Amino acid sequence: MAEQHSLDATSEKKAHLLALFTRLLPLVDSVADKLRFVLIMGVLAVVWIGVWLGLIKHFSVLIVLLVVGLALMPLLILLRFWWSLEELKELPTIAGQMMGDAKNEIRDNVQSIRAGKVSKLSFLSASKGLWSVGSMLRDAKGMLGSYISITTLVNPFMLMLGMFSLGFVFILGLVSVVLGFLAL
Repeated sequence: MAEQHSLDATSEKKAHLLALFTRLLPLVDSVADKLRFVLIMGVLAVVWIGVWLGLIKHFSVLIVLLVVGLALMPLLILLRFWWSLEELKELPTIAGQMMGDAKNEIRDNVQSIRAGKVSKLSFLSASKGLWSVGSMLRDAKGMLGSYISITTLVNPFMLMLGMFSLGFVFILGLVSVVLGFLAL
């Protein structure tokens, strides 16, 4: 009798985990893609600002390094978010270690997402997606245990820091455009 109850609990856990992963994977994939784009654009903006300061306006090397270093801080925070989201893309392997036969169903979901069969989020809703990922992962934290490091995505302070970093990268892009006009 107790063995039947544990089998029911295990299958219920598998079903809940599979439903959670099915909702989570498209969101994780989309947010990771948007963050990668923001990181690339942010690095390009920082490089441009460094070139503008150093080569065009002839500021000292110390000032250029200070400005570039400070401008890279939000990009490093976003890089941590991107890295955590990339870790979450390994959910089929994690599920295989945890649940066994749920691995194939989750792997099929990941392959359909990567093939583009699932719609992706727009850029504006990607920042809101960080909050959704955080709330869904809070539900899964008990089941996932120590298999993956999700503290960056679950911690509300880090989420706020990530949102401020996204805003700063947007401002950094605007500053680099203005500096481009001034260089002409």
